[in-house]
Amino acid sequence: MIRFLKHSEIDPAKWDQTVRNSLTPTIFVEYAMLDLLTGDDTWHALVEDDYDAIMPLPTRQKGVLKYVYTPFFLRLMGIFSARTLTPDEVESFLKEMSRRYVLADVLMNVNSTPQTDAEAFYSYALSLQPSFDTLQAAYSKNARKNLKAAQNKQCRVTVQKESITDVIDLFRLNRGKEQNVQYHPRDYAILERISEKLFNDGMLDIYGVRTPDNELAAGALFPHDFNCRSLLFSGRDNRLSACKPMYTLMDAYIHDHAETGCIIECYTNNPNMADFYQGFGGQRYSYAFVRRFKNRFWKTLLSPKLSKLT
Repeated sequence: MIRFLKHSEIDPAKWDQTVRNSLTPTIFVEYAMLDLLTGDDTWHALVEDDYDAIMPLPTRQKGVLKYVYTPFFLRLMGIFSARTLTPDEVESFLKEMSRRYVLADVLMNVNSTPQTDAEAFYSYALSLQPSFDTLQAAYSKNARKNLKAAQNKQCRVTVQKESITDVIDLFRLNRGKEQNVQYHPRDYAILERISEKLFNDGMLDIYGVRTPDNELAAGALFPHDFNCRSLLFSGRDNRLSACKPMYTLMDAYIHDHAETGCIIECYTNNPNMADFYQGFGGQRYSYAFVRRFKNRFWKTLLSPKLSKLT
């Protein structure tokens, strides 16, 4: 039986145990992390029986309208369970969600792919089981060309030396100024809070690239997410783009973690970033984005206004 539980009714210990024992474990869906990710909003949940399967429901409200959204920096949601879920089981959760919310936008993990009405999003995964020489041999011609150009600039890589704020500011003061970037000040604040927690728990790698003049050209945050090292966030100084600092940074991270058995996960639907990840040998796979309305009335009413529901 699937139950709807308000945030105050959720058992944190049982919740976290289910996440950690699931086929798709991630620290970003653990109880305390969801509290940080939702910030001033809140989250509720759908829970099957005694936490045999669970689905987080980050919730926002505009006036009297309550809707489910996927917070920035929470790469995947969906249903978490130790068993393989059937399409009918996934649909049961989605129907129960739609019964309670006028709208829901959810990025589904690979164990909770719906039967219909889903859009494909993509991630790029690179296994770091092989040796560095083997991994580097799989780089694309373009990646090797950019690495050679970067080496000529004689930049150096830093590890755990840059501040989280400086890495965030690299993005915010450069690409973050572009019109198509949708981050609000609250999103940067949430990113800083979750990154500080991860760092204090010893679960965050901070890599930077500095020029011979000691200017910070690029930085990236890599959380330890079970067996994954996801590229959570990165920034680059546009003035120093000729240094190709992100190529230097990614090559260094692969070098330092080769033969560990970890997997680098990079989530993006940006074609330029996709090319970048694939250039280092990342293999593309798809996962589902689901948008569900309570009924046709709400779909007709809300569809023209979705850009305002942020």
